[in-house]
Amino acid sequence: MTKLGFILLGSTFFFVLNSFSAEVSITMDDFNVHEEMKLTAPERNEKILSALSKHHTKAALFVVGKYIQNEQDKKLLNAWSGQGHLIGNHTLNHRPYNAKVTFHDEKQEIIACEEILEKIPNFEKIFRFPMLAEGNTIEKRDLLRTWLKNRGYQIGAVTIDTSDWYIDQRLREKLAADPNADLKPYRDYYLAHIWDRAQYYNELSKKILGREVKHTILVHYTLLNALFLDDLLTMFESKGWKIIDAKEAFKDPVFEKRPQSMPSGQSLIWALAKETGKYDSELRYPGEDDVYEKPKMDALGL
Repeated sequence: MTKLGFILLGSTFFFVLNSFSAEVSITMDDFNVHEEMKLTAPERNEKILSALSKHHTKAALFVVGKYIQNEQDKKLLNAWSGQGHLIGNHTLNHRPYNAKVTFHDEKQEIIACEEILEKIPNFEKIFRFPMLAEGNTIEKRDLLRTWLKNRGYQIGAVTIDTSDWYIDQRLREKLAADPNADLKPYRDYYLAHIWDRAQYYNELSKKILGREVKHTILVHYTLLNALFLDDLLTMFESKGWKIIDAKEAFKDPVFEKRPQSMPSGQSLIWALAKETGKYDSELRYPGEDDVYEKPKMDALGL
């Protein structure tokens, strides 16, 4: 083969490798601007938005209505909208749709949050269930699915679920005890946890769908992500994953699927795998929870 042939072959290999890299978007839940440890609400907001801007990506922010209480809260939320990020509905009070919450209750939670967000530019009718709980009975699940569709909502499902909220809880407990604590071990644990979960759900996607979906990863509006979201995005890029906009990710046909498996909820990939009945030995329940991370963090002294 000529030298030119080797160059063309190498270029083709690089193109193919690049074309089939896994893709992931950031979807962030809750927007609790009233928890201020180490950083003020404006500082936290700016750090998260700066990390997204640095990596040239637009996230989806799922807002709990009760956190929008005053003009500063609206200003911080408008900063997201102004930078082109997708604003979604995460109910008024963030109660899981379980036995204690009726179908009527959940409708009212969604409507009340919508009334708060509808004047925010870039608000779209995309809904995420609090704690990914989609109903404790088939009847309640299907009633709400139909109602959401009739009201024009897309379900903002998660493909890569994580326990970043618990790592944040442990980090804040450490800071409460020692404001000058070294946070690098929490950063390292966080990145390792996310990478482990991303690989797990990506491999599960390939098993059940025969392909890598455009992933939506669930992280939260926390101090942890204000400090380390830039590191997280850098990690994905260093592993060869492509960071994409949330709006692009939600166009993947996988988000049109409505798994019939019960319990209803969890990662969409988890639910689709559960529906097949083939992967029960690989599916822990709940999918992600503090019960899995607590002994690991205890052992590390975190």
